Amino acid sequence: MRTPMKLLIIDPNVSLTSPSMRGVALSLPALKARGWQIEVWSWWCDDNLPVDHVERVPLLGNIHTVNLYLFAWYVRTRLLIRGTDADVVLTLSPYVKDCDVALVQFSPFDWDRRQQALGIHSIRDLYERASNYFALLFARRYLRSTRAKLILSVSEAVAGDLREENPALQIQLLPNCYDPRRFHTGVRDQFRAETRKQLGFAENDRVFVFASAGHYRRKGFFLALEALKRLRGTFSNVRFLVVGGTPERLAALQAEIGEKHDWITFTGMVKDVERYLAASDAFLFPSYSEAFALVEVEAAACGLPLFLTPHHGSEMILEDGVNGRRIEFDPAHIARVLTEFLDGRWQPRPSVLKNAIDSTAYAERLEKYLLSACRGS
Repeated sequence: MRTPMKLLIIDPNVSLTSPSMRGVALSLPALKARGWQIEVWSWWCDDNLPVDHVERVPLLGNIHTVNLYLFAWYVRTRLLIRGTDADVVLTLSPYVKDCDVALVQFSPFDWDRRQQALGIHSIRDLYERASNYFALLFARRYLRSTRAKLILSVSEAVAGDLREENPALQIQLLPNCYDPRRFHTGVRDQFRAETRKQLGFAENDRVFVFASAGHYRRKGFFLALEALKRLRGTFSNVRFLVVGGTPERLAALQAEIGEKHDWITFTGMVKDVERYLAASDAFLFPSYSEAFALVEVEAAACGLPLFLTPHHGSEMILEDGVNGRRIEFDPAHIARVLTEFLDGRWQPRPSVLKNAIDSTAYAERLEKYLLSACRGS
């Protein structure tokens, strides 16, 4: 019988609602069943997760970006002074250089390139530019000095950015996972008619869904909006379904849009996103910068055709011309491609989910990587 192993997870938010930690959180029951002891250092940790001990990291005020740097300083100092008896330390980069396994869920290098191309047009743009600049410096220093035995990249494109910074890094691929019990082609039969009725969609409405909790400029919301405006002159039954977002952020977004559009529906934050995917006809996500967006996998699993820009991670899920279409960072081009879908000149074909793994496969792959990086192995 294998000696019980201890895993220390260090991340501000160890939660099923955290995009970066969701796969790890879903894997914890399987790890516990196989005898792992689990400790967490975090700001927040879901109460229902099978964790043996949670150490709450101090949180000062509500300035999120500043607190992330304070989090890194605290956990590094805590490890230096008191150490740990864990066999494996797992963290999201770039918090702890002396970890064993580091997850990389975003590329500030890619977002920096996109920001330079987009330019600065508002105070928010300036803030995002400055914030990412410091994140880029922090990540670059981390990647060049980390002693992690293994770096787990969420996509091939992100791994390429990491290798450019440090070719010596030991990198493996661990894509975001999805829950096949919630996201599958059967959701349309289950939820489509009921949800469309609740949202006020007519039977002949063609609904494009977009999902984000924030970062609307980076995720291409305004590209999607402008493209659909162009379509509305010919296809008056086009609707735009925007899933996610806090009331405060959506209020600011609607104020930025200006005039009210009765063909746009904002849902706010929802726990059952599969119902809204089921109510839609296609997934429109012209993001400028991602790593491997989980919502793209979930939309594809529900059978929605994907309309995606060539952002990081799209290479992992999109088969251009099969389960979706590649679109450019240009509203006119997006409108032309969507027109071919609306008038029937292009229709999606059945496709296997490329590079997508479910939560069971994720847990198995994660444990394999953890065992390979154990201290003393």
